[in-house]
Amino acid sequence: MNHKDKVVVVGGGPVGALAALYTARRGYQVEVYEFRDDPNGTSASEVKLALIPVTLSERGFRAVESAKVPGLIEDISRHSLPVHSRMVHTRDKRGDLKETSMPYSSNGDCIHIMQRTSIGQRLLLALSNEPNAKIFFDHKLVACDLPSKTATFEDVRWQPQDGELMESAENTKVTEQHSKDAERRKSVTYDYIIGADGAHSAIRKHLMRETNVDYAQQFVDVLWCDFHLPPGPKGNRKLDETHLHVWPDKERVFIVLPEVDGSARGGMVAPVDEFRRLKEHPEELEAFFHSSYPGVIPNLLSAESAKEQFFRRDHLSLMSIKCGKIGWEDSCVLLGDSSHTMPPFYGMGMNTGLEDVRVLFEEFIDPAHREDVYSSINTFCPQGVTKAYTDYRIPDVQTMTDIAREHFEELKEGVPGPVVVARKKVESELQKYVPSLDYVPMYSRIVFGHERFSVALKKDIQQKIVFAGVLASLCVLCLAMLVQAGAGLA
Repeated sequence: MNHKDKVVVVGGGPVGALAALYTARRGYQVEVYEFRDDPNGTSASEVKLALIPVTLSERGFRAVESAKVPGLIEDISRHSLPVHSRMVHTRDKRGDLKETSMPYSSNGDCIHIMQRTSIGQRLLLALSNEPNAKIFFDHKLVACDLPSKTATFEDVRWQPQDGELMESAENTKVTEQHSKDAERRKSVTYDYIIGADGAHSAIRKHLMRETNVDYAQQFVDVLWCDFHLPPGPKGNRKLDETHLHVWPDKERVFIVLPEVDGSARGGMVAPVDEFRRLKEHPEELEAFFHSSYPGVIPNLLSAESAKEQFFRRDHLSLMSIKCGKIGWEDSCVLLGDSSHTMPPFYGMGMNTGLEDVRVLFEEFIDPAHREDVYSSINTFCPQGVTKAYTDYRIPDVQTMTDIAREHFEELKEGVPGPVVVARKKVESELQKYVPSLDYVPMYSRIVFGHERFSVALKKDIQQKIVFAGVLASLCVLCLAMLVQAGAGLA
């Protein structure tokens, strides 16, 4: 069934593409505007940016599966690698290389690693098969009038030649320039607009001009540098592909994710001052790797390649963003990184964004249509739905953002201390053998479960209190037994 409302989605990444898929498959006209080239096109230009690898976990899979596109989830799964454990690389007391495998779950659960562009390409291909969907690449949002429901986009495929803007000081050339600007721009009316245009969201900026929005942006005092780790001479893998690999070292960490083609993608995370020092003293880079990330050079990467990539690739700032308002009336909503940006340490940024889409549609828009089928059948977003969704979702995404920031401390630590290890062991055993207790590790609740992030955090706090109480009781009991034994000897 086709409906009259038109939805505009700003941003054609995984979250925007999935939101458009949900919209199109419910019978609404949808238009997607993406700033970058078509990732599936033969002439698409390469974006030379640092790449932070992505993982797809249970929440993300559920969101994609709920789009109900035949064969889509199977196609995505074929282009991913299942990873069941974290491998921590350190040195032992003798200085030899040491590997410690830490399973993610006692139930055999896994995350899936894929190339960053892979899931977006497949979602866009699925969307292109929907007859009521249109995709416009190379289009940048330059204006959005929320009250009048009008958005203006500029075709960025045309770019001025060097010096052209300087030469346009003459009136005739200025007029020509303005004419070209007008030709490249088009205004679009909509009934509902979805902002899925990332951490530096243009839609969010227009929303903040229209209404008061509490906004918090916080940087982690580290930078990320991307490294490509090629396969061996015969195409063989240099690392176990069933693990995510971590080299922890106090205030820094090196993270490596295997990829489907036999290569791997690594991310060096270190303090800003350390990056600055290494840029000023490139001769120290190899010694730095040997000290902080033992075995990466030369087992995975040559010293020459490490230096070349360090200076060629971008050094990304890692930040978190929280918004106190992510919707406007019943005509605009922010999803994904435009509404919540989190550091990549938990691997939940994209998964949370995909879940945003599912929650908005399945738990708010669809129920509203079922409850008021006659008056809202042609209305994409019935009255009150946007506010209800944002009030519900904001506490969860802000909780997940905090969890992702705090997880960096665990990655830097590498192998946890004995108390933490004992608690995780108890949690895993209880989860496996006494599931009725609902005593589940925090990581499993977040990555392999579906309950709200805020609820998962509350349960984890309660579990820590219970474990601390049990541990204290055991210590008191042991102490009492020792005292009693000592009294007996006396």
